[in-house]
Amino acid sequence: MNIWVIRDGEPLPTDPGGPRLMRMGMLSEALTAHGHNVVWFTSSFDHYRKRQRLPAEQPAATGPLEIVQVPAPGYPRNIALQRIRHNRVFAGRWRTLAAQRPPPDVLVTDIPTTETAQAVARFGAARKIPVVLSIRDLWPDFFADYLPPVLRRVARPLIALLTRQAVDAARLATSLVGISDKYLDWGLARAGRARGPLDRVFPLGYDPLPPATPSAIAALRARFNISADAMIVSFVGSWGATYDLDLVAAAARRLAARDDLVFVLAGDATARPALANALLALPNVRLSGWISGEDIATLVSASAVGLLPYGPAAPQGLPNKVFEYMAYGAYQVSTLGGEVESLYASTNTGVVCSADPVVFAAAIVAALSHAAERDARIAQFHRHYRANMIYAEMVAHIEALGRAGAEMGRAKA
Repeated sequence: MNIWVIRDGEPLPTDPGGPRLMRMGMLSEALTAHGHNVVWFTSSFDHYRKRQRLPAEQPAATGPLEIVQVPAPGYPRNIALQRIRHNRVFAGRWRTLAAQRPPPDVLVTDIPTTETAQAVARFGAARKIPVVLSIRDLWPDFFADYLPPVLRRVARPLIALLTRQAVDAARLATSLVGISDKYLDWGLARAGRARGPLDRVFPLGYDPLPPATPSAIAALRARFNISADAMIVSFVGSWGATYDLDLVAAAARRLAARDDLVFVLAGDATARPALANALLALPNVRLSGWISGEDIATLVSASAVGLLPYGPAAPQGLPNKVFEYMAYGAYQVSTLGGEVESLYASTNTGVVCSADPVVFAAAIVAALSHAAERDARIAQFHRHYRANMIYAEMVAHIEALGRAGAEMGRAKA
């Protein structure tokens, strides 16, 4: 089959530094591994590094996976008016490119973003092409929570417009896919219908690298001046608005007198320079900056604890970080309840606590006692959340939709 995947904002296999692929990247690889021809439409803008990709990172397409980078302007922050403009430009230019190509057998897109989701759903509906809409972000429901109060009223018309786009996309989609039950229910509510046989839940999953070797872990400890007997508490992620890294700083400050644990925070700290300086002033904190997928595997493999310090308005249900930490065996301390808390209860892989610095620090200390259970957590991951299992099932779902679409087309011919 010929399958189009339309998803901006994810790392590409052609990006420098060996990035870890996310949902659409892993799905695209799974589809090509099953013999399908895939065109992945994304933009020229690197969402994580906040820069335009260089010409050398935009190679000519070869093989069963073609990556089309649509020129788009980019944006300085995740929540900014420039991002809305970027999304509109990307969706409009995708429509133009799509009309110039032979149509595919199946279209796959997701929310975020609503502009692209609507454009893809309308394109598919007009041409009787099955559309899979994956719900992986409750966009734009959480926008108002991250805007200054003075801007919330001004932003209401824009948020209403984006909401109408999400409703339109959900109603036109052939199949709604959620990364969790909560997310699927959100999509069904936008579509105004009950769950049907074509609506499914496929968790994010994760495709781990091989476990880090003892020598790689020793090199990491030497790089950050961490003694062999100190336990590592890590955070791997963006320094964006959904993460409460001030909470991590407060907890680290409370634990600064202990010499048996060290915090290592990965991600682009330049996004929050004042916080980065405050963290660097603490003797038990190390900032790694942006690191590769291989370095992430080494850091989390060396970590006794992995942190998920989400802010109170964070929209995530079951974020990718849950499965990443589980894959390498780090015990998790999260402020995100709901589905995360239920998963922890069923797998014994983490704990949820409040975002109070005293409580959070105490939870980190208590989590250190679970270090010996690392292998059990890794086993849980391999039984239930390994990407090759999840995305093989998702491929089968897409194949079934493609066959059904082809049969409908022949019946109407």
